[in-house]
Amino acid sequence: MKFTGGKYAITKTDEEDFLNKIEAYAASKMHNKTHSIQLVMITTMGVARGEHASIVNQSVVLDNLFSGRRT
Repeated sequence: MKFTGGKYAITKTDEEDFLNKIEAYAASKMHNKTHSIQLVMITTMGVARGEHASIVNQSVVLDNLFSGRRT
């Protein structure tokens, strides 16, 4: 978990870390080989566009989580 005051910018190090985790999970016995692996970022303000942002398949922001909420 990380904190940022704005959109989260994925660095080269982050991208490499995510790719290593995806690769490790794909090789594990827990992964059903007929299913794809999707990288979904859950953030308060979203993911910043940048050189390494294309690794993210989907982004969920805080507003998405509370958009259908009734008070």
